[in-house]
Amino acid sequence: MTKQEAIVQAHAMYVYECSEQADKETNDFDALWQSIYDVCQIATFGILEDIEEDEIQEALKWLKDTQIFTEKYKNTEIYF
Repeated sequence: MTKQEAIVQAHAMYVYECSEQADKETNDFDALWQSIYDVCQIATFGILEDIEEDEIQEALKWLKDTQIFTEKYKNTEIYF
């Protein structure tokens, strides 16, 4: 997957729709990644209840697959 493909894939996910979409104005991949990460984290802990388990798993896979494209989050642990 390329970085551009990752962006397209993220923008198509429901988890992204629920996020702050911080990348919209900046086109910053790290902002996109952090937005998805934040939603996954709060959905995993039950704070966001309208996200289905398969949607969380799709987003978690995306986070793991695309972490290499980040600048700030290359070593961030995805612990949930």
